[in-house]
Amino acid sequence: MNLEHGPWKTDTYWVSHYQFLPEVREGLRLPSQVTFHDSTLRDGEQAPGIVFSPEDKAEIAKMLDAAGIQYIEAGFPMVSKADREAVEQIVALGLKAKITCLCRARAEDIEVAAATGVWGAILEVPVSYVRLKYQFGWEEEEVINKFLAAATLAREKGLVPYLFMIDSTRADLPFLERLITRATKEAAIERISLVDTAGCITPRGMFYLTTQVRQWTDASIEVHCHNDFGLGVANSLAAIEAGASSIAATLNGLGQRAGNAALEEVAWCVEALYGIPTGLDFAKLYEAAVKVQELSRWSFPPNKPVVGRNLFTWEAGLPVAALRRNPHTVEPFQPEIFGRKHEIELGKKCGKANIEWKLEELGLKVPDASIVERLVERVKEEAVKLKRSLDDGEFIKLYNEIMQG
Repeated sequence: MNLEHGPWKTDTYWVSHYQFLPEVREGLRLPSQVTFHDSTLRDGEQAPGIVFSPEDKAEIAKMLDAAGIQYIEAGFPMVSKADREAVEQIVALGLKAKITCLCRARAEDIEVAAATGVWGAILEVPVSYVRLKYQFGWEEEEVINKFLAAATLAREKGLVPYLFMIDSTRADLPFLERLITRATKEAAIERISLVDTAGCITPRGMFYLTTQVRQWTDASIEVHCHNDFGLGVANSLAAIEAGASSIAATLNGLGQRAGNAALEEVAWCVEALYGIPTGLDFAKLYEAAVKVQELSRWSFPPNKPVVGRNLFTWEAGLPVAALRRNPHTVEPFQPEIFGRKHEIELGKKCGKANIEWKLEELGLKVPDASIVERLVERVKEEAVKLKRSLDDGEFIKLYNEIMQG
């Protein structure tokens, strides 16, 4: 097998070839394309302590649109005047992305949504046994009737209705089948959202559930996964493997409790690990993720996948030496994809390759090998004293001392 050529390797990434083997893909129902429905402005903002102003939301929406996100959930206009204004501002931008908003299956919510000018109404209804019994006190037939009435009204108001099933992963399967079947037949629903509200399903369970739904309807299936067990991304991908074609997620995984599936992570997995086109500009998506971090005041950890600072930051000498020879040896993908670059640190684990890289980066003369060795030793000594890596100024001072000494 020629590992130099295949969908697993491009100029900017080299991932495992195993997921592309026919015997691995057997039984999967991968879509030809995956679209993304960003929920940062609504579900992301539900995280405690986060408040986006209408201007913040408009700025984020523009950046999402520039990155190629196809659908943007602009908010929940019934929540407050500010939320309604934010949705209206985003609609007024005339973005390429289709703008949606959340609605309960109530006439007043739909009336307000229609007045904002959004394209689609995400009509939420509870479907799990635990929610119906202990939160809403509704019978299953009541849920179906409420949704059908709401979907009919939404269409009358010029909105594209979504069937957004709260807590789908704890719902009784026969009830889901009745609801989805009637929604598609009686309300001509073309977009169905499977929602793991409690973040409590496994990837295998999500694959099974999505497969079942796929058998009941030809509607487009979207999944909206929370992250309570750390499986938001994995469950989103499992749904894609079973035939879902759209992912609802938030930038940086922002959201209440453990948050949501991180949109940038799911998107990059779909593109690089499955070879399915997303149509996204990942450099611009990274810029949007950084902006959300700034406006939310929620910093993502340095080791966060895709957008974390440490992703392309190196200190240990052996990997840096390998990086200089061929970045694919130690990284699955390159920083240029995200408009970033490598950062080399000078700390107690550095080697000659770090010193040479940093000297070239700073435009300093690379001395002979013996002096480079002295620099390595001095850097390690200083890093131990400081209990951190040296910054550029400290390294330049050290370099000058040795070169003059």
